[in-house]
Amino acid sequence: MSQFGVAHPTVLVAEDSEDTRYVLSLELRHRGCRVITAADGREAVETALVTHPDLILMDLNLPRLDGLAATEQIRAHGELDSIPIIAVTAFDTYGIREAALEAGCQEYLLKPLETGVLERALRNALPGYDFVSDETDASSRRHE
Repeated sequence: MSQFGVAHPTVLVAEDSEDTRYVLSLELRHRGCRVITAADGREAVETALVTHPDLILMDLNLPRLDGLAATEQIRAHGELDSIPIIAVTAFDTYGIREAALEAGCQEYLLKPLETGVLERALRNALPGYDFVSDETDASSRRHE
C-alpha cells in the first residue's frame, strides 16, 4: 500500500517518443505501477487534470506545449500541486536543470535512464510504496 492509499500508484508518462513511452511504461509496470501516457504537453496537462496521478514523468522536449510549460500549468492547479513531477530529458544544456526545478519538478533525470536511477527516483518521489524490482517479485506479489 502506498502513502497515497493505493496498492499500485498511477504514473503519468509524458513523452513524445513512442519507443521511450513503451520502455518507460514497461519498466514502471514491472515495478507494480499503473501507467497512463501522454504524447505532448497539452495532453499531459489534460490527463493530469482528469486522472490525478500519483507521479508524473515529464519529458521536457514535448510538442504543442513543452515540459516546462506543462509542469507550470499543472502546478497552477491547486489540486495537482502535491503530485511529484520528475523531469526527464536527453538534453543537459546550461540552465535547464534549474529551469525544471523552478517550474515545479522535484527531480531531473537524463535519458537514457538507467534502471537504478529510475528506481531511486521512484522511491524518492513515492517513499511509502515498496516498488517491485524485477518480474519474479512482481509475479509473486500478484499471487498474494
